[in-house]
Amino acid sequence: MITIALALAAAPVAIASKDELLEFEYSWSGEAATVPALDRRFRADAAKQKREALATAREDRKVRLETGGKPEDWNGHFFSHSWETAGQSTRLLSLEASTGTYTGGAHGNSGTSSLLWDRRAAREISLDSLLQRPGWWNAAIRQPFCTLLDRERAKRRGEPVNKADMFGACPELKELTLTLEDKDKDARFDHVRVTADPYVAGPYAEGEYVISLPLTAAMLNRLKPAYRADFEPQPPVQ
Repeated sequence: MITIALALAAAPVAIASKDELLEFEYSWSGEAATVPALDRRFRADAAKQKREALATAREDRKVRLETGGKPEDWNGHFFSHSWETAGQSTRLLSLEASTGTYTGGAHGNSGTSSLLWDRRAAREISLDSLLQRPGWWNAAIRQPFCTLLDRERAKRRGEPVNKADMFGACPELKELTLTLEDKDKDARFDHVRVTADPYVAGPYAEGEYVISLPLTAAMLNRLKPAYRADFEPQPPVQ
């Protein structure tokens, strides 16, 4: 029954336009499109983001021309926002958004965000709302994340992480994006994806850091009973 229910996804939605001021893209997955409240929400947000991005691009172009810039040297702005499905069960839908912008600086900017939708409650919920006590997963997520993050930072930097450096500390959870994942696509969540956007755990040149952590049996024991069927335990990080 799970396979049949989850197969009934709508087509993904993409809204795109391009002119001399702005290249604009906003999209969401077919799974999100099947939820009327999310579909309406994303359509409204796409319209809002486009209005704001166009206004910013229009003002930037005006200022550049007024201060001696040439029309042929103008580089249009860019905005992209894409909601992808990270996993789903019969009750929960987990989405992660990637945002990219360019507004005329030395380089573009990017970031991530997440959204967890409870189909039964028909509303967005927080990760903490799944737990018997708020914050009960914090240490179980941050401790292995910090260990794996330092391993990856050492690889990219070619040397051990210096804790005294500007980007030597491990970010707090509030600085990170946490997204539930169903990596084996069996309609039960098995990992939590932890993303540190550029400038959060390292300089822009290092890009984002993405660490996927297994949801262990000990973590799942801290779920509210109503949600336990939506998860499956994995071996802990070694």
